[in-house]
Amino acid sequence: MLGGVIGIISVILIAKIPPPEGLSSASMLGLGIFVGAIVWWILGVMPDYVTALLMCAAWAGTKIVPYNVAFAQFASENYWLLMSALGIGLAVTKSGLLNRVSLLILDKFPCSYRGQTAALMISGCIVAPLIPSVTSKAAIAAPLAKGISDKMRFDSYSKGASGIFSAMLIGFAITGPSFLSSSFMCYTIKGLLPRTVQDQLTWTTWFVNALPWTICVLVLSYFAIQLFYKPDNEVKVDHTEIKEQIMNLGPMSKNEKIVMIILLLCLILWVTETLHGIAAATVAIVALCILIGSNTINRSDFQTGIAWDALIFIGCIISIGSVFPTLNIDKWIGSLAGRFLLPVIDNIWLYIIMTALIIYIVRFVLVSMIATFTIFTVFVTPFALKVGINPFVTAFVILTSVNVFTTVYQNSTFLAAYYASGGMVKHGHIIKMSLAYMLINIIALMACVPIWHAFRFLNF
Repeated sequence: MLGGVIGIISVILIAKIPPPEGLSSASMLGLGIFVGAIVWWILGVMPDYVTALLMCAAWAGTKIVPYNVAFAQFASENYWLLMSALGIGLAVTKSGLLNRVSLLILDKFPCSYRGQTAALMISGCIVAPLIPSVTSKAAIAAPLAKGISDKMRFDSYSKGASGIFSAMLIGFAITGPSFLSSSFMCYTIKGLLPRTVQDQLTWTTWFVNALPWTICVLVLSYFAIQLFYKPDNEVKVDHTEIKEQIMNLGPMSKNEKIVMIILLLCLILWVTETLHGIAAATVAIVALCILIGSNTINRSDFQTGIAWDALIFIGCIISIGSVFPTLNIDKWIGSLAGRFLLPVIDNIWLYIIMTALIIYIVRFVLVSMIATFTIFTVFVTPFALKVGINPFVTAFVILTSVNVFTTVYQNSTFLAAYYASGGMVKHGHIIKMSLAYMLINIIALMACVPIWHAFRFLNF
């Protein structure tokens, strides 16, 4: 109750401030509503999607912007791409294809601790672009990791079990930013960017610009896992046990075959979008319709299996990208604080370090990952544009930096994997992996600078 009152008071106080040069009274009310929403997110007054919905309703209800601006993103290509991609991900999960693919990959690697940690990380990356929910992938892969740990006779809470869990988490969850289609947060970030930038970010462009980060995170995290969690006594898994699990799955079902064909076609069309010109959203919508029409996903699945609350939240939150320009708030922010931030932003290396460190600190307070990268992307983008940093660079740095799990409440994906693993690890044992990721992430982002220059995302 108190948090709700504080948020409302914040709206009133900011709305009453005389508008500075460049803003209007409508701009101040719009900014006040946004700040009030931030207060509610931080204090957890309501579920995040309810707060976001009220924020957009308040913008439209006070008539500072029309409804088609306040809720603009619900009619956007990115929104329908995300909705369809979540439906495709549901089909992959329901069909059992993800479990089959993961086991087949594990079977190709040595059954030692080193081999299986590498297998989990690589298999996570291979299946990453197939499902746009890192939480779903982590929740599915966690029991698989537990099974590997048990077969290697690692006790729960042991170093070996923690290493297997960490490899699964890195591969199936933390590397989500590697592909546009591997996380709904990637679609959300893209939707926050200016239209001209969105048009640049095809599936392939995103993948290529994220590739140095992906490689660095995988390689350096692998060595960190060997350093932190190498077991004192290692027992190899018998390959026959993994083969037995594969055999127990039986031949591929009709639904698995349908999903596999649809996925392959989607990936091919997404990768070659610049050649044929068919929008990624159109491909995803048609694919979803085929999956529903073939009864791979039924009506009940469609109603209950898609995270509609997350879709509402995302649609509302990325509408900030339409509201702020309409009210000139984005330009005002850039002119207000640009002179203080330009000395830092002008140095890309310092910019990466400072942005990542700020996000790491803020994540101790601002629990919602989506709210964190939305707020910072919206506020930092105008500054970066002044010195020639493409908004994608800013968004990507923020997106990778929110993905920490130093405290148990910071990362919902970590929690999903943690509980799905069935008491495999203690969070206290995984903290050092989160701290290692903080450093690895900064190094990996710096490795992207040359390719960002090559794509003219850094114009200096």
